[in-house]
Amino acid sequence: MFGALTGVHVLVLIAFLALDVVALVQVWRDRRRSDAIKILWTVVILFVPVVGVLGWAVNWLLGKAADRLNRGSSA
Repeated sequence: MFGALTGVHVLVLIAFLALDVVALVQVWRDRRRSDAIKILWTVVILFVPVVGVLGWAVNWLLGKAADRLNRGSSA
């Protein structure tokens, strides 16, 4: 079953695992989100790895952009 894994496959798997870990750490460090939202993101990231990480990344980046816009309009 794993005999067909090459070095490139292993590198891609390690990259996805690293992205999962980074996403999970960022989810749980976010103080603006409730625990229920953190648990939901954790489940999505773990059970739908590629789509979950991409969804989290888009959500995180949009949140950062919204924060910048809010800070800019407050000043």
